[in-house]
Amino acid sequence: MTLDCFQIDVSFKRVKGEINEFEINTYDSKHHLILSFCRVFTNVFTAEGYHRLFSSLFQIVHEVSGQHMQFKHIHGQGIGCILADLDAAQAKGLGLVLHDLDSEKSWKIHLTYILKSCLIHFERNLFHKKFSTSTKNLIRQIPNATKWLSYYQQPYVLASLNKYVSNVDHEIWNKSGSDTNNAETAHSMVNREGKQLKLLSAILKGKRYNIRCYTTIETHDKKGVPYTHRDKTSRTQKNKESLDNKLPKSSKKRNLSPSSSRTSVKSKKNHEREDILSDNEELLKEICKKNLELELKEKEILLKEREVKARIEEAEARMMEAKAKALELENRNKC
Repeated sequence: MTLDCFQIDVSFKRVKGEINEFEINTYDSKHHLILSFCRVFTNVFTAEGYHRLFSSLFQIVHEVSGQHMQFKHIHGQGIGCILADLDAAQAKGLGLVLHDLDSEKSWKIHLTYILKSCLIHFERNLFHKKFSTSTKNLIRQIPNATKWLSYYQQPYVLASLNKYVSNVDHEIWNKSGSDTNNAETAHSMVNREGKQLKLLSAILKGKRYNIRCYTTIETHDKKGVPYTHRDKTSRTQKNKESLDNKLPKSSKKRNLSPSSSRTSVKSKKNHEREDILSDNEELLKEICKKNLELELKEKEILLKEREVKARIEEAEARMMEAKAKALELENRNKC
């Protein structure tokens, strides 16, 4: 997959507590899937926190793939556009890590070459600002809108909202979309695995979801079986029957033809279909097996956590009991 743009966003529901999930997503038009390239669990959402996040992420990409992250405006190839919501800290963190790669430009200038803001978030922010329609009332409200105006007057923010101000390549800008709906949908899809989870459970369930997505892609590429948004757990025989029923009447009539060549071709195609369905079923069984293994690991971890917690509570109870006995002895000695 050639990637020239992606979306970044934070999900606030997956993990119980203050930890949230940062994701990088894109839509794979070939396989009709929204893919998550990484999941970062963090409770730091400052500009410096995002700076460290992106730096660590780029380093991990290099360690795993052996290739450095490349950006079109710095290296002449690579990522040309990053679509995000209007998070100032997130944008600055991204700009700072790009400045680390190319110190000739300031972090704000770097963002004019790569950052694109979600128009839905922009409209949402605009909607919540109550400005009067009359000029007089608007003038009166300008002093109260200082922060809002100062933010949107920044060159990189304006550039992220308008392609004619932005330095992003117009072709990449046009095909990158105007919102972060792919990222939002990715959050929704993985949330089906569970919400308000413990951190380890969220990591394992996210991994399980990603395995399913990439196994689907592998099946499509190797076996020619596309993702159809349907339940694929039915038996091979039922799938075979449904395929036969979908064949046009003309092809069914050909079975009655005395021509042996046509019969052999039809038989060969049926065998190919059966092989594909059989292989697909084996892959699905393997996925189910991996899912069960992950679930068992999660349960083992939960049991261990409960066991440790019970031991701690038992130790605390014994300490309290020992203290109570010591106090009792001390009181007796005083008497």
